[in-house]
Amino acid sequence: MDKNVIVAKKYGRAIYEIALEQNSLEKTEEELTLISDTIAENAELKSFLNHPFLTKDAKKDTIQKLFADKVQPVVLQFCYVVIDRDRFELLPDMVRVYAALAHEGMGIEDALVTSAFPLTQEQAAALKAKLEEMTGKKIIMKQKVDSALIGGFTVQIGDQLIDGSVARQLQTLKAKIMQKD
Repeated sequence: MDKNVIVAKKYGRAIYEIALEQNSLEKTEEELTLISDTIAENAELKSFLNHPFLTKDAKKDTIQKLFADKVQPVVLQFCYVVIDRDRFELLPDMVRVYAALAHEGMGIEDALVTSAFPLTQEQAAALKAKLEEMTGKKIIMKQKVDSALIGGFTVQIGDQLIDGSVARQLQTLKAKIMQKD
């Protein structure tokens, strides 16, 4: 396993255990995501925080000025530790590990819904409700459009795939026709 993956898992699990102990899984996820997304969206900030010749104090000061009034002290301290240990470039991976653990801990499943056409708000809400009923968990649904499906949709939840696409139905029909010949 890649060393960076191991490190990201170690840090992600560490902040998860702290947040679990403080009963702040959801809030910590929101705040870590805020920091990670802000840095990812700002190339100059990302370059600045990952610069090898910049002092750790300058990096921590920047994080403090940008986020101190927006995040819990524990999240700020986590960022400082990551900076002190020269691991800040792995922060997005750490946040992904944390989010996966937090979702599991809160009984949340991520679902990727791919449809041939964008779903209306009503369709998305109905599908989300049905998926929550099926899984017994809260669903965080992400959507994407893929016209290759022709019609219908697919849902990916963990390693489970629900395929209700017209493209799959046509493939199945073709296979049946080919078997008869």
